[in-house]
Amino acid sequence: MSEKIKILVVEDDIKLSKLIQEYLISQGFDVNAEIRGDTAFERIISENPDLIILDLMLPGLTVFQY
Repeated sequence: MSEKIKILVVEDDIKLSKLIQEYLISQGFDVNAEIRGDTAFERIISENPDLIILDLMLPGLTVFQY
């Protein structure tokens, strides 16, 4: 059996994040979510997801800081 593709959704809009998660899970993906940029960075390093769906402006850290 093949391993599911791991996706990390980084989105501070909780309703939107849940909608994305529900859809991706229904399509057979292994999905986790994070709402803060600073903690998302740590999770990306530790969990090594196959795909990241990333909001650009987040509490704690934004993409534009890099």
